[in-house]
Amino acid sequence: MIPVLATSIALAILSAFACGAYARWMRRRAIGQHVRDVGPSHEQKAGTPTAGGVVFTLLWMAGVAVAACFVPLGPAAPFVVASALSMAAIGALDDLLSWRRRQSLGLSGWQKIALITLASAALFGFLRPSLATSVAIPFTSQTVALPPVALFFLTWAVFLSTTNAVNLTDGLDGLAAGVVGLVVLGLLLLRPSVAAAALLVPLIAVLAGFLWHNAPPARLFMGDVGAFALGGVVAGFALTSGTAFLLPLVAGVPVLEAASDIVQVASWKLRGKRVFRMAPLHHHFEAGPASRSLLRAPGWPEQHVTIRFWIVQGLFVGLALVAGWAGRG
Repeated sequence: MIPVLATSIALAILSAFACGAYARWMRRRAIGQHVRDVGPSHEQKAGTPTAGGVVFTLLWMAGVAVAACFVPLGPAAPFVVASALSMAAIGALDDLLSWRRRQSLGLSGWQKIALITLASAALFGFLRPSLATSVAIPFTSQTVALPPVALFFLTWAVFLSTTNAVNLTDGLDGLAAGVVGLVVLGLLLLRPSVAAAALLVPLIAVLAGFLWHNAPPARLFMGDVGAFALGGVVAGFALTSGTAFLLPLVAGVPVLEAASDIVQVASWKLRGKRVFRMAPLHHHFEAGPASRSLLRAPGWPEQHVTIRFWIVQGLFVGLALVAGWAGRG
């Protein structure tokens, strides 16, 4: 375990330096984020270097490879790493299209669903032995055994929901990096082992290094490549550790972000009215131009939204631990 911790400390420092160097390289080439002119004013963020997820994903993989020299990673590692890479590839394609079109619109929603479906099927087909066939039931000591068909649909649903939920959460400086760091910590506490630590502690470390530059005001964004890679890791670990049914609790803030988007779209199409001032949820809480909605917007500064969402996510992790540890000894 000591080599894993030592590697992770080194990774955190390396990630901070590497992300800073990458941000400067992107800035010199005038490659940055395009901002949509809707909702709270974020025009000042236009041009900020993006796709920092490339850096921390590669560093995380290097850290896992180093950790593998000292501790056994177990059968889950190939699936989790392949999940991160396949989802990161989809996010990278989305980022690339956004840059080429010079606007914050890359892949369409249906294109993302199709690509995630293909990636899920490939992962299930080639690495199915890595998946846990018995899934823990929250707030009990019981598990349920899933037949192959049910396991495939669970795999697809977890990848689709998790990657999109993390991507929706990535909308404010420091928000997604901090929230996902807490989610990963929660997953590790739910299934503590040396093998799990070798996979997840290096990820927390590289996110800490990235957060050094992503904290408000952000000098580097993770981009879709980073958000999708993180969603892939979270989904992959949940599927291999038998914690998929606990994921809505341990990833509570991303779930709320995705749910708010679904509710907003459904309400607008069915009733022609907004439930939130703007979706996803973090934009509803931000200070910005007023608009008619069912729920009153508090108008918090961006930093307040980020920190308070971190706090809420920490509470969700605590609830998930209660649900996951229920019935033990």
